[in-house]
Amino acid sequence: MRQHEPTTPARIVIAGGGFAGVTAAHQLRHAARAGHVEVALVSRENAFVFYPLMPEVIAGGLRVETILTSIRHVLPHARLYVGELTGVHLERQTVTIQHGLYQHHQRPLELPYDHLVLALGGVPATYGIPGLDDYAFDVQRLSNAFALRNHLIDLLEQADIEPDPAEQRRLLTVVVIGGGPTGVEVAAEIRSLFTHALPYYRAIQPDTARIVLVEALPRLLTGFPDAVAHRAARELRQRGIEVLLGRKVIQVEPAAVVLDDGTRLESRTIVSAIGVEPNPIVRSFGLPLDQRGRIVVDEYLRVTGHPNVWAIGDNAAVIDPATGRPYAPTAQHAVRQAKLLARNLVASLRSEPLQPMRYRTRGMMVTLGDHDAIAWLGRVTLTGFLAWWLWRTYALLQIPRWDRRIRLAMEWTLDLLFPPELVQLKVGQPTPATRRLVEAALRRLREGPSPAETAPTVSTTASSARRS
Repeated sequence: MRQHEPTTPARIVIAGGGFAGVTAAHQLRHAARAGHVEVALVSRENAFVFYPLMPEVIAGGLRVETILTSIRHVLPHARLYVGELTGVHLERQTVTIQHGLYQHHQRPLELPYDHLVLALGGVPATYGIPGLDDYAFDVQRLSNAFALRNHLIDLLEQADIEPDPAEQRRLLTVVVIGGGPTGVEVAAEIRSLFTHALPYYRAIQPDTARIVLVEALPRLLTGFPDAVAHRAARELRQRGIEVLLGRKVIQVEPAAVVLDDGTRLESRTIVSAIGVEPNPIVRSFGLPLDQRGRIVVDEYLRVTGHPNVWAIGDNAAVIDPATGRPYAPTAQHAVRQAKLLARNLVASLRSEPLQPMRYRTRGMMVTLGDHDAIAWLGRVTLTGFLAWWLWRTYALLQIPRWDRRIRLAMEWTLDLLFPPELVQLKVGQPTPATRRLVEAALRRLREGPSPAETAPTVSTTASSARRS
């Protein structure tokens, strides 16, 4: 028996251009082409970023554009609005967005919806550590990852002309905070970058570079089996990375990290990889939240008390029935939630039964640099090049478009044959003229106006009169 189809297209607004939002919008493509729904996606960027490959961008194994895909190309059936979600109005079923570049000169745009999907990404966690947000590179942002790569190469150049070995050591000490998959991969990839780069810097001894990975818990890789976590720690130490377990960071300074036992790690490069926390903007939406600020949803991914509002991803408390706790905020879980959400949303429009969220992690993988990885696949654990190749194959299949997959495969092939480039791209650096203007302004603030600037204006008027 044929189910009832909606007579007019349902307006679906999806907020968030990450794994959850883009996957949900992509899964609705058939309903959109059939005229059952109109999909609008609100995203801060016009590109989808494949964040699991970010550590390789830092190390130079991949170009930054390789992990970017145009959302307009991926979602030709959807209307893309590039801007910030600034408000949700449940009573009149609208959201407001504003383009980030011209927020002070542009009216906010109000979009009506029949169903709203909140798939906003989380924000970098700080856990209240003083100075972390001010002095550490957060690799959850693409711009920071790009800046970190430039920063590391700049430090290599500085160290190469620094005559003091102790200062060289300080320049090339990197502290990575957080021993989850991102922290492990970033530390490993930075070690790989230094390993390939240092032979080209003759004034730097190979053992000058120091990488320290700090984790507050007694083991790395929470969520992985103990054997896998211990193996990862052993592999990192064999590569010369110092792994400090059970050590909490209590303060981050401009050039140092202070631990809870009083240890002070002097470093010119501090990287934060301690995960994400819920976006604080969701607190203004008037939706039910749990103690950590995540949106409370039922097993069908609908927000409690709001049947036409859905939430998935980092900001949603989607409960795993096997553990009674929310699923971890990973890309793997976000994609599975998005696929189920799309099916349930269409089913709700047709008055069909909804399916509950039931998902078991298929496996986890973490790369260790230099074509090495650890893959945990249930009862099977793989290491070495085979695990690295398996991770590459999985990642390749997650890229939204075939042309991007081909580009990525070519990049990886070249990476197997050639060392990474040591080119520093000083994007956004001030011009000499701009630098001189800034220096002059700062000098005036320190010293006050020059005598010429405080001279009577009559002379200027007189000279103007003579010219006229």
